[in-house]
Amino acid sequence: MESIKLRKLSGIAKITGVALSLAGVVMIAFYIGPYIKSLNHHHLLGHGNNHSIGSHVNSNMKIWVLGTSIMTIGNITWSLWLVLQGSLLKQYPSKLIFTALQCFFSTIQSFCIALVMERDYSKWKLSSEISLVSIAYCGIIVTGVSFYLQSWCVEKKGPVFFAMSTPLTLLITIACSSLFLGELVNLGSVLGGVIMIGGLYSVLWGQCKEMKDSRIPVAEETKTACFNETQMVNFQK
Repeated sequence: MESIKLRKLSGIAKITGVALSLAGVVMIAFYIGPYIKSLNHHHLLGHGNNHSIGSHVNSNMKIWVLGTSIMTIGNITWSLWLVLQGSLLKQYPSKLIFTALQCFFSTIQSFCIALVMERDYSKWKLSSEISLVSIAYCGIIVTGVSFYLQSWCVEKKGPVFFAMSTPLTLLITIACSSLFLGELVNLGSVLGGVIMIGGLYSVLWGQCKEMKDSRIPVAEETKTACFNETQMVNFQK
């Protein structure tokens, strides 16, 4: 999907950006470091996280491994869908119908999985207004609007641009959890986020550099063709 020229600065910037993004993810996953308290003491939902720091470290290892494996499979399948989505939008450019079909089949799959995983139907009831607002927000904004914007971004800039910007959602989630919910943020998440942002900027800079380099020869050929055409007209006169 993406051309890389190893002998040019743009290609080196792309490879460096991907390596930095992977390094940032690894740091967030394996390095914890000291915890940083939230600067906002007036939290949106309650009085912040009252769990001790040890509870974050002494979690169930089996659940952690299972969750990491499922998340890895989900990210791989989502990456494959982004690549297929880029070629699909070229043949079927109607993003609104495309988003509606995507949401429809996602609803069917989620409903089937929920029936298998959750047999207690009393938990399916909406218990409070916050639950209703969260479900409405997830359905309208997180699913409907975001899917449409994703297809628009993939159509305009390609799947590589969108895939490289996806890790920013993790950083935004960490920042909002700390500011609004009072969650504890460790130093590893902050350092890993900074490294990931540097990797994203490096890849995007390499793409812009390649686009500028590809436009220069075309502009020179256009000037040469216009100059030759002007000389021919003057000669005929």
